[in-house]
Amino acid sequence: MAADQYVDTPAKTAAARHDSMVAANVAQRERLAGRERDAWAGRAQHFQADPRRPLDTVLTEIASLLEAGDTLIDVGGGAGRLSLPLALRCREVVIIDPSAAMGEGFAQIVETAGISNARFVKAGWLEADGITGDVGLVAHVTYFVPAIVPFIEKLRTAVRRRAVICVRSVPPPNQIGPFFALAHGEELALVPGHEELLRVLEEMGVAAELIDAGPAMASATAATGKTREDAVRAEVESAKRAGWLGTVAPERLGQLIDQHFDELLAETDEGFVRRSVLGARDLLITWETDGMEVGSWRLEA
Repeated sequence: MAADQYVDTPAKTAAARHDSMVAANVAQRERLAGRERDAWAGRAQHFQADPRRPLDTVLTEIASLLEAGDTLIDVGGGAGRLSLPLALRCREVVIIDPSAAMGEGFAQIVETAGISNARFVKAGWLEADGITGDVGLVAHVTYFVPAIVPFIEKLRTAVRRRAVICVRSVPPPNQIGPFFALAHGEELALVPGHEELLRVLEEMGVAAELIDAGPAMASATAATGKTREDAVRAEVESAKRAGWLGTVAPERLGQLIDQHFDELLAETDEGFVRRSVLGARDLLITWETDGMEVGSWRLEA
């Protein structure tokens, strides 16, 4: 279901549209593939990275908003792929995430990297108590938030100076759309992206700035394989890890990808890349939280 299929009416607010897109995506996945207890179990290792690596363009932008004495809270930060490099540039990092698998990944990384000023709180954002900081980071999370207004309101109360939400111009969950449609014979219910989120923030009276951090980071647009066979195999493995295949046999998906290969994948100097990620950009939505009258906006029934 594309965002432009919604009709603007007084009863259909930006927040309601955002939440209904998330709900439709969840309902479709559960109908076709069942409910996941921990969606990141068995996948956390794919979201780990060396905290001492050189900063990419996204991290450079976020780091420019940090001060040495800051506490950074990373909402839904997983194993700390983005916030742990920033722990080396601020006083403390606190990651809040409900995934036990991500918590285990976090513990491994901080031990290996010798990072002592970061901690992991296993909780959903709305359930976490007493978490405050100077800067709040939310990276690739809002696509999945079922009730966006309480989520943003809590961010506003917990953050003293600035909120930063990282998104991609083509949300990662939407990038599988063409593959999903082939496998299941129906269009993927799209999750909300930056345009939907910006409308919600505007509706809430939040004056947010949109920063284009450049082409999507290399790991997000990496080639799936050097050869046609490798690319098909990589896409099938990706679908299995992501858990959206349901009753569709992996072999069947491989056949479908091979039959529609040129529609799905483009050849580059590095190998074959999903056409859906070509031209994708990393975006930051950010605003100052000083002096905000929290709780002044309410979603009308």
